[in-house]
Order: sequence, then structure tokens, then C-alpha cells
Amino acid sequence: MISTAARIEDLTLNVTEEIHVHASLEATFAALLEQLGPFNETAEDRPMPMKLEPWPGGRYYVNLNGHEGASGEVLEIIPERRLVFSWGWADGSLPLRPGESTVEISLEPDGDGTRLRLTHRDLPSDMHAWHGRGWDYALPRLAVVAAGRDPGPDPLRSILRGTLMAARSLPPRYLYRLGRQRLRTLISGRPQS
Repeated sequence: MISTAARIEDLTLNVTEEIHVHASLEATFAALLEQLGPFNETAEDRPMPMKLEPWPGGRYYVNLNGHEGASGEVLEIIPERRLVFSWGWADGSLPLRPGESTVEISLEPDGDGTRLRLTHRDLPSDMHAWHGRGWDYALPRLAVVAAGRDPGPDPLRSILRGTLMAARSLPPRYLYRLGRQRLRTLISGRPQS
């Protein structure tokens, strides 16, 4: 007998976000590359360890907080229209290896600005909320930068806010793995790459 029932652990989900950016396509695309690339900052106002090589086959890497790094490869780039890259957690602390999911960002004119639509595909069901919160946090800041304004202090600078975000969106088994990874970082004195 063949069973076609899927286990909930095997299901993948997508996160889809759409925002209106009060800026031109050109400014929005430039801000997108800036915020995903080397000009973003850490909680300590230092350049965030990031790399985005804006060509097909180019590398993408970000170390969001000195503990967990995500990496992938640029799959498609159409200036001022579309950016697609693979995504996964490079350090193994979360169950999504590099290349196992895809982020697709499309831009289109929208009245006096730009409509930005992001779809993060093929997320494990227990990683959906975590990635959704991350994009909920990142996209409004990108829109402010695209409009030529200062996004202000990073709300995740606070250890408390970052911890609350994790606690609200990750299953307990991953909270343990993240905590263990961060403890290793503290003991070694080096950020994980």
C-alpha cells in the first residue's frame, strides 16, 4: 500500500511580503543592494559582515548579528526589476542549509513610488514564523533608506528585543541550538562566519 499523506515536518511554506516604497525604481533597487550588501550596519554601528555580488552566480553572505550567518547564490538579477538568490543558514544552527530556500524580490512602478514584493520560498514549516518576522523587520527599514531617510536606531540592537523575536517565532529546540552557538561564539571570542 502506498501512502500519500505528508508529515507536517516535511511541508514547506512561503513567506510573502509586499510594501509600497515612496521612491523610484532606481532608488529602491539601489537601497535593496545597499541593505543586502556591505552598507548595512550591526547593532554597534559597524559595517555588517555582508557580501552581495550583483550578478548571476554571485555570492550572498550576511552575518546578521555576529552569531548566525546566512549564505546563498544570486540566481537572477534584472536591474531595477528583480533579484533572486538562494538562502540558508551557514553555521548549521537552524535547519535550513544554504541553497535550500529561495528569496525572490520584484519591483514595479506603483503610482508615485515602487511596489516591492518579496517571496521567500521552500521554508520548513517550523521556520516560517522566524523568517516572516525577519522580513517584517527588514523591509520597512529598506523602504525608509530608499526614500532617502535615516531608518534610525536598529530596534534589534537591544538584546531583549532580539531575544523576544527569537522566543516568539522559533520552536524551543532551535532556541537551544542558537543559544549553544552563541555561547560558543562568546567563549571563542570570534564571530561565527
